[in-house]
Amino acid sequence: MSKAGALDLASGLGGKIDKNDVLSAVEKYEKYHVYYGGEEEERKANYTDMVNKYYDLVTSFYEYGWGESFHFAPRWKGESLRESIKRHEHFLALQLGLKPGQKVLDVGCGIGGPLREIARFSSASVTGLNNNEYQISRGKVLNRSAGVEKTCDFVKADFMKIPFPDNSFDAVYAIEATCHAPDAVGCYKEIYRVLKPGQCFAAYEWCMTDSFDPNNQEHQKIKAEIEIGDGLPDIRSTRQCLEALKLAGFEVLWEKDLAVDSSLPWYLPLDKSHFSLSSFRLTAIGRFITKNMVMALEYVGLAPKGSQRVQSFLEKAAEGLVDGGR
Repeated sequence: MSKAGALDLASGLGGKIDKNDVLSAVEKYEKYHVYYGGEEEERKANYTDMVNKYYDLVTSFYEYGWGESFHFAPRWKGESLRESIKRHEHFLALQLGLKPGQKVLDVGCGIGGPLREIARFSSASVTGLNNNEYQISRGKVLNRSAGVEKTCDFVKADFMKIPFPDNSFDAVYAIEATCHAPDAVGCYKEIYRVLKPGQCFAAYEWCMTDSFDPNNQEHQKIKAEIEIGDGLPDIRSTRQCLEALKLAGFEVLWEKDLAVDSSLPWYLPLDKSHFSLSSFRLTAIGRFITKNMVMALEYVGLAPKGSQRVQSFLEKAAEGLVDGGR
């Protein structure tokens, strides 16, 4: 079961970083980004350090507010956030045609919410690839709790250097994860290499649409907010992602902007004008309570110094995602 309480949030803050070093890690992370004078090339050159610091700092917040699956989903009216997330994961498994006993790779698996759901849904065996030690440790605990440790496991590795032989997997997927890669072509090439010939890779990818204007200062501000709040070296356009797939050797069988036909906006859970009891912690009131709770926990020493700074850049990301989605 995912960590749910205030003390769970406080104890998990910083991940594998020593609690006395959390503030320093926050400062180093922030300096990678535009808001603090950081450059895109520096983020790409140091993506391993940047992304690892990010997930050490934010995973506890993600579990507290979002659950075990750290991604968005198109959503029907009357459907809860968690229902839409499960359906989104099932849809991916169906698109891949997963079957019992197949070997599947989840690239950038987080704490394993999607891999557990997909393994249970399809009866496939799923390996999660992740370069963050804290997330893997949480994932293993959650696998045991869910009773899927025999069919689901984790490997600590960089998805730019996947530590498996060629033609190892029957299917590969990535859910809002390869956006962290400094080089999309290089990342997709590694995925292509470990996939058996003729088999499929499916991905939900964060992309900038054609509406993005690089010369528009407000657009650049929104992009920078999303980058710092989500640990991204850059945000590629849809066209760049599709071209990268082709350069890596893939044939693109189907692609779609899933936000277009969604009955409810994908960013709705973060929209402060929206209220939901089922995802209360993501609402304006819920986030206000969390902000003050983190402030109190840090003040009394139950949460490490720097915790409020983490909450602040996550709030910045939420605002950027809503503005960008609109």
